[in-house]
Amino acid sequence: MTTNYELRPGQGSAFKNKNKTEDWHPAYKGEVMLPDGTLHWIDIKPGKTRAGEWYFKIKLGKPKQPRQTGQQQGMVLDQPKPFAPAAPIARPTPAANAVAAMDDDIPF
Repeated sequence: MTTNYELRPGQGSAFKNKNKTEDWHPAYKGEVMLPDGTLHWIDIKPGKTRAGEWYFKIKLGKPKQPRQTGQQQGMVLDQPKPFAPAAPIARPTPAANAVAAMDDDIPF
């Protein structure tokens, strides 16, 4: 489901679901951009009323992460990692007699 155009707020598109293996899977999948600029996934499944009229059931999903294009795709190595700790973590020092105390509890 790759598109070569930029979505604008209030617009979207859906394509035939190539991965549909069960009846409950949607027939069409796509993405839509809401007027506030957030990108959401969309599922569309056709159905029929008891009177025999066709309708489309539409499911709008959670916001998607924005697509990375161009230079945004590469990894930037010049910036610090966001998960790196700011300061070294202080570790407790083991007691001097800790090893000697463990020898008494060994069953063999």
